[in-house]
Amino acid sequence: MNYKKITAALLIAAMTVPFGACSKEAEETEQTTAATTQAAVPSETTPAVTEAVETQPVATQSLSPDALFDPSNPMAVNPITGLQTMDPGNVGRRSVAVVINNSHAAIPQRGISAADAIYEYQTEGGQTRLLAVFADVNTIPEIGSLRSARILSTDLAAGNNSVFIHFGRNARVPDHISQYGIDHIDGNSCSAGVYSSANYADGYVDLPAGLFFWRDAVWKSQRAIEHTAVTDGRHILEAIEYNEISMIDNESNMLFNFVPDNSADIATGDPCQQINVYFSGTNPDALFTYDPLTGLYSKSEYGNPQIDETTGTQISFTNVFVLYANIQPHGDTTIDAYLEDGGEGWYVSGGRIIPITWDKPSPVDPIVVYNENGEELEVNRGRSYICIVDNDMESQTTITASL
Repeated sequence: MNYKKITAALLIAAMTVPFGACSKEAEETEQTTAATTQAAVPSETTPAVTEAVETQPVATQSLSPDALFDPSNPMAVNPITGLQTMDPGNVGRRSVAVVINNSHAAIPQRGISAADAIYEYQTEGGQTRLLAVFADVNTIPEIGSLRSARILSTDLAAGNNSVFIHFGRNARVPDHISQYGIDHIDGNSCSAGVYSSANYADGYVDLPAGLFFWRDAVWKSQRAIEHTAVTDGRHILEAIEYNEISMIDNESNMLFNFVPDNSADIATGDPCQQINVYFSGTNPDALFTYDPLTGLYSKSEYGNPQIDETTGTQISFTNVFVLYANIQPHGDTTIDAYLEDGGEGWYVSGGRIIPITWDKPSPVDPIVVYNENGEELEVNRGRSYICIVDNDMESQTTITASL
């Protein structure tokens, strides 16, 4: 990557249970699993999820030497954001990562504004999907539309030790999940059919036994069926309990090297009012625009603000990462992303941008990001959006210093 100082207004700068956890293996067709009984369905407001019963001890919040922790604050540090905003009861518990549809036919999505971090990554034909990460399963609202797994999304979830939630998969995923012992739930094999959450005031879908996902009836009247699958945190937790997946995470690693004050690394960066990440001709405008009043970057795509249908608001983030990766055709309709090769990229925060490098030695290792000196990058606390982009598209990223 050619790292030049940004002096013009516009520059081109050039992340173990058997597969089919709930009942049977889900096919890539992602067709509806027929409902076996009539079920009640929730309102759009989902109540807090009851914690799963664990037989293992839960870690306690460290008071020292964690500089992110303020003993006077009753909340715990969220390992995905670095902010002290998490329910203390969730300390020492695993995060959850959910695959979200990002095709033009499947927007707006639901629930993505509540995610602690989002990965965007390439699938076939240059289309992208999202992986929404939640430190606390209890905080997941109704979310969708859900989509199928690829090896790339599996590896991003595994790097955070997240329980991986997807709806279907392609043919190469089951062997990969089995090889690396990745805990996952395939909603396509646990789907109860078509329901409308708007009909129920208590905010809960009472589904048949062993079923934890459903097709939204309103979306089904507006979209193709593959763009309609949903679930929420309460049902995900029930699926985790049903499949006896442990939520204990004794490591509780931070997503990044978060610092309590402003990152010294980004403080020396060049101005970045806007960055447009070009994934492909299908997804040419993952556009992030900085608002100095909020200190956040708001995201747009397909020429419009990216909206969470539940809140009606544009999604926004403290941190934006662009990680260029070795992505190659597999030889069939799928692609391979060689994340173990690491690569270069950009870190954007607080209206500034700096070049970075990154690595991920294996599918189950986390992504670690470094500054120009090869030291682990200091990252501002807050929600992050991480773009995994083909090296071949690096030159089409555009950076605007000021508008």
